[in-house]
Amino acid sequence: MNNTTGQNTSARLTRTYSVSEFMDFGERYGIDYRFPQLSQKPALLHSSPVLQGNVEEMTLPCGMCVTHSDVQVLQPYETTSRHSSPLYMLVVLEGCVILTINGLEHVVRSGMAFSSRLSEHQTMNARHAAHCKLRTLSLGLYPDGAWRTGLLEALMREWERCLTPTLIWQVPGFLLSGLQYAQQSTLSYVSRQLMLEGLILQLFGHGLSICQLESGKRQAASSEQQRLEIVRRLLELSPENDYTLSALAQRAAMSPSSLRSKFRAAYGCSVFDYLRDCRLERARGYLLEGYSVQQAAWMSGYQHATNFSTAFRRRYGFSPGDMLKLC
Repeated sequence: MNNTTGQNTSARLTRTYSVSEFMDFGERYGIDYRFPQLSQKPALLHSSPVLQGNVEEMTLPCGMCVTHSDVQVLQPYETTSRHSSPLYMLVVLEGCVILTINGLEHVVRSGMAFSSRLSEHQTMNARHAAHCKLRTLSLGLYPDGAWRTGLLEALMREWERCLTPTLIWQVPGFLLSGLQYAQQSTLSYVSRQLMLEGLILQLFGHGLSICQLESGKRQAASSEQQRLEIVRRLLELSPENDYTLSALAQRAAMSPSSLRSKFRAAYGCSVFDYLRDCRLERARGYLLEGYSVQQAAWMSGYQHATNFSTAFRRRYGFSPGDMLKLC
């Protein structure tokens, strides 16, 4: 359940991983591999070395699948994950990984974590450059895994409510230190499993808090945009009415100064410039229907025909009277 490669073993051995081993791993875990520099050398493909170092897989008692990679990349390669995971996380301890999901590229550097949901509709691609040192932790949940009870199930329910399923964030220093310590070869396999399980649960807890914070920001921005749209639609549909900035701000649940600045940022003009354009467009329609200049001005919210005529000429380059002659 990772984007590098894997070897089921309880001992961490330094070894060389060839293309054929990658292919075997891809068959088991639903990952397609591509080796750009070897595509023209089919005779060398299967025996060519790709990684040197150690890669260890384990499934923790909580149901989390973990792959720790501590490798030197010998051959550039790319991956495409075809599996589904309701929650996938990659922690880069050293090096850099470039991931692409739905056409968007994400650069995950040392000390950072990447989290997302993977499915047939949201596949993940990764690129690994040659001659790079790479230490990563890949963490994943299978859709039908043993995690569907207890704390991880609650975590998944919370994560699914978030509006930011794909996120890159900085891992806190204390968690990085703990993960570094848990990788020591002097520790027993069981000790490392226990340490990793506790650290990973903390890692997911921290990631969830960031995800919820970002989702809250998006919800606030979405709510704000909806309130601005209420004001914009009101001006568009009823430009003939009299409006004050204070009354419009109350409708948007904002202060007048906030409405002024946020309306301009959202629509590229001031509130009352937008109102003027709506009135003029409404008046132009009335003129096309055969109403007089005075009637078109009054029905569009102008109290004085002279003010209307001046604004109309500035907007369209000719007077309302000239338009009536053309109709």
